[in-house]
This record gives sequence, structure tokens and C-alpha cells, in this order.
Amino acid sequence: MVRGKLAMKRINKEKYNHVIAKDRGFTLIELLIAMMILAIGLLGIVRLQMQSGFGNATARHMSSAVNLARNKIEELKKLREYYIPTAGGAEIVDTDLVDPDSGNDLGDWTNPDHADGALLAEDGTPGGMFTREWNVVDNMPDANIKTVRVRVSWNEGSTPRSVVLETQIARKNLDYYQ
Repeated sequence: MVRGKLAMKRINKEKYNHVIAKDRGFTLIELLIAMMILAIGLLGIVRLQMQSGFGNATARHMSSAVNLARNKIEELKKLREYYIPTAGGAEIVDTDLVDPDSGNDLGDWTNPDHADGALLAEDGTPGGMFTREWNVVDNMPDANIKTVRVRVSWNEGSTPRSVVLETQIARKNLDYYQ
């Protein structure tokens, strides 16, 4: 029986020595394949990071454009001279708000009522990448309301982008403010 156990140990030892001798490390081909898989994964992560950066820049530009449009709308809303009562009871619209030659087309961006003279930065100061234009029309049938549409445009690389905001401004009761 002892002899059988020794023979069995020797067979197991030879069996395991053969397995251990076979798995002493990586072969060069295994190492090259692992490095190639790792490189492909890293390239995917780098591309994802670049796309994320471009997406962040687009979002920042769009937020800035919306803020520029909202600021112009708020500026137009707070014009105290929006409606000026005349002696005859008729109302004259302030020339800063409506261009009488523009017609009644809010969507006419080839000939807008008004535009800032220079490219604007994100904070509204001159010297940036944004253009701001706005159209103002009488609301039909209610003449006490004006419709204002503001468009802010910019180029992102070779892609033109724009944001358009529209609102309605009601007639101000100037007696209320005095």
C-alpha cells in the first residue's frame, strides 16, 4: 500500500511539474496582443474625452448666446419710453424699439430691425464671436403688445449656430411709474 501511495505521488508530481513548466510566463505574442487591446481601449477613452470637451464648448457658447438674447429682451422691456402718450391720445412707439421701414416680418434675418454694430463677447462687450439682431412688430389685433424676436448667432468651427428667443412686451402704464 505504501508503495502504491509513493507511485501515486510521483505520478501527480510529474503531472504538476509538466503543468508548471508549461505556465512559466507570458509569451511575446500574448504580451503584444494584450498591449494592442490596451492601446485600442486608451484611444477610445482619449476620443471620448475630446468629444466631451467639444460638447462642453458648444454648451458654453449656447448658454452665452441665450444670456445675450435674454439681456437684450430685458433691456427692451425696461425702456421707459416704449410707449409715449401724445396730445391726441395716440401712441408713438419709441424708435429704439421698432424700425418703421422693416415691415411686419419677425423672421426676416437678412434685414433685421436692429443689430449690434460689433461682434459681442460672452458678457455683451464688443470684441467676441457673437452677433445679436432683433425684430419688433406690432401684435395683431392687440396694439398694446409688441412681439420681439432676438437672434444671437456665432460660428463654431465651420458650423454656423444660432439661438432665437421670442417674447411679447405689453404696454407700460407710465402713470404707474411716476
